[in-house]
Amino acid sequence: MNPISKKDAREILKKNLPNLPEREDHEAAILKRLFPLLQGKSKIITYSPDLSLEVDVLPIIESSPLPRPTGFIEARHSAKWYFPRMEDGKVLKFIRPFSFEKNAIGLFQPVGDEEISVEDADLILVPALGFNERGYRLGRGGGYYDRILNVESLQKKAIGLSFSKLFPVPFLEESHDLKIGKMITETQIHSFLD
Repeated sequence: MNPISKKDAREILKKNLPNLPEREDHEAAILKRLFPLLQGKSKIITYSPDLSLEVDVLPIIESSPLPRPTGFIEARHSAKWYFPRMEDGKVLKFIRPFSFEKNAIGLFQPVGDEEISVEDADLILVPALGFNERGYRLGRGGGYYDRILNVESLQKKAIGLSFSKLFPVPFLEESHDLKIGKMITETQIHSFLD
């Protein structure tokens, strides 16, 4: 497979992700593979998914205050869950929400006053459009997660979720791109930093 630019990869994924067949079934299978990795974890950073482009993690979050039906998964995890809030200067803060509001780009972000650092989190679920064969994440291009998870000890705690039909994405990573510890599809768990 010839490598493509990140820009071209983003365009292809944004066109194909919303139209994946059997998407809800695949998401349920991904969450069932993820659930055992959550055991013993009490402080987990997650994300508010763009439901057309990212794997929906909300069904496993116990008492998620986001307006999302969570009927297709039986198991929910009762950890303390923290969600990203975009701050000025392209900085992410991770907040335990008591409610949510929409940000400038239309994504839900938390309202709350309990914050956690990435160093103190037991696990970090990162949003992505896709991943290449070496475990590098392709996000939307803002670099928020690339900056905050820039050392291997944090990357080992990072888990990405994607669909097997769209993995791997043959893009050439750059030196600042985030490499994750594990990536889960509906068919298997890929480990990159073990």
